[in-house]
Amino acid sequence: MADPRELRTEHVLFDPTPEIFATDSAGGFVWALLAQGRAAFDTEPYDEVRFVVSVWHPSGQKTIDLDRAYLEIQGSFDPDEDHWTKLAEVEPVVAPYGAGETFDGWIVLPVMAGRSAYALVGSGFEPRSRIQIRASAYLVA
Repeated sequence: MADPRELRTEHVLFDPTPEIFATDSAGGFVWALLAQGRAAFDTEPYDEVRFVVSVWHPSGQKTIDLDRAYLEIQGSFDPDEDHWTKLAEVEPVVAPYGAGETFDGWIVLPVMAGRSAYALVGSGFEPRSRIQIRASAYLVA
C-alpha cells in the first residue's frame, strides 16, 4: 500500500444507513459518518475534504420540503474527547424552494486535524419518518 503522503486524493465511501433509520418527533436526526465501521480516519496528509451527501425517503410517497430541510456537517478532532463542532451548513444543489425527492448537497472544507470524525445533523424533515443517507468524501492534497 502506498504512503498516504504520496497520494493526491483519497475517496471515502461512508457506510450507508440501514433500511430503517427514522427522524425524531421534530423531523431531526444525527448520523455519524462511519467508513467501514470506523468513525475517525487519518486526514493529516490532506488539505481539504469534499463531502457529497444525499438524504431521501425510501417510500417514494414522501417529499422533502427544501425550504424547511436543514443539513449540517459536524466534526470531532480530539480522539480523547467526544466534542462535536458545527463546521458548515450543506445547501441543496437544487433551487431552495418547493419539494424534492432528495436532499442532495456538497461542501468543501479545510482539513483541521490529523485525525477527524464527521457527522450529519439534519432537521426540518418529516417527523418520525424513515430516511436513507448516502455520503462520500474526497480528501485532496
